[in-house]
Amino acid sequence: MKLTFEDLSTQNRSRVHRWHGGDAEPWSGADWSNAMCGESGEAANVVKKLRRIETSITQGTYHGEDTTSTDRAELVAKLGNEIADVIIYADLLAFHYGIDVEAAVREKFNRVSVAQDFPERI
Repeated sequence: MKLTFEDLSTQNRSRVHRWHGGDAEPWSGADWSNAMCGESGEAANVVKKLRRIETSITQGTYHGEDTTSTDRAELVAKLGNEIADVIIYADLLAFHYGIDVEAAVREKFNRVSVAQDFPERI
């Protein structure tokens, strides 16, 4: 089954209502933004480790961090999970502010294509 922005948003909103339901105070835009940025940082950290593999810097420690992980496939899978977290939180941030993610992505993508004189449009 193909995933759409609408599918993600519908299920995401249902789950967040269940997760944050009851007497919990609703999250602010800053809360959703901070969560998204935290996941972006985790994704960047995985990419840093992948880059160490690409440049053969895989031995010992670096500023106290273990750099011995050389399992590229494991890191790529972890990166996929972190990117998914970023997208999920971005959707919730957009929902908080009433932004239609599909329309926003389409408009931005097409505006950049026009500005750069590229033929690709969505």
